[in-house]
Amino acid sequence: MNKMMAKLVFKILFGFLMLPAAIVGTFYYLNENGFFNIENIEIVLENSSHGQDQFLDPHIEILKEALSKYKGQSLWNLSINKISKELTKFDWIETTKINRSWPATLTLKISAYEVKLLFMSKNGKIIPIIKDGTFLVPVDQKQAPDVALLEGEAFLKKIELRKKAVSIIDQIPSVGSFSSKTISEIGFEEKEGFWMTMVKTGIRVKIGEDLIAIKAARVSQVVDYLESHHFEARVIDANLSKKVLVRLRKDP
Repeated sequence: MNKMMAKLVFKILFGFLMLPAAIVGTFYYLNENGFFNIENIEIVLENSSHGQDQFLDPHIEILKEALSKYKGQSLWNLSINKISKELTKFDWIETTKINRSWPATLTLKISAYEVKLLFMSKNGKIIPIIKDGTFLVPVDQKQAPDVALLEGEAFLKKIELRKKAVSIIDQIPSVGSFSSKTISEIGFEEKEGFWMTMVKTGIRVKIGEDLIAIKAARVSQVVDYLESHHFEARVIDANLSKKVLVRLRKDP
């Protein structure tokens, strides 16, 4: 009885030892015969809600082209760290998650930086600006997202000023009579702070550097009033403590 039990235990142990070896051997065989060679490379954009497709689509195509060299390589042998390092040269990418999707697909989940503002260089190229005030690689005008343009050389030289401009635009509503969608340009003056130009009317809005959300709400009310009464303004000065000053186009 003891010998039979011993043989049974031996067989069970032998089976447990051989099973992993058989599995590894099977994987090795399949890998050597190209079963895990990459056939598909999927790029999933996780934050496409920014509405900046015209900016991102060409970048994604360039990324796909750069990654196409991995097709035909073994997914099993692939170095994820190598790909992660390679992706760092794409300055528009904020975060990435790289997954092996067996048996033959490489999946990249990407979060792209939202372009907050733009700056036009002297050669006419549009330079996107992200949340920390950093410049991205310049793009053609047709690729530029629909956001406000910074006006003035001071923004070119001072990243802190660009960062402050991003903070200003983030405090302005995304919709409404005075919103980020109705602003075409943003400038800065040492004495008065930030000013903005509205898209349709060309009205210059002086908004300063503080209490931006409160001032933006006041400006929106003023714009509604002006439109309802068919007044044409050239300047709205909201950079005051408790009131808004309006200069009409017929004013001196």
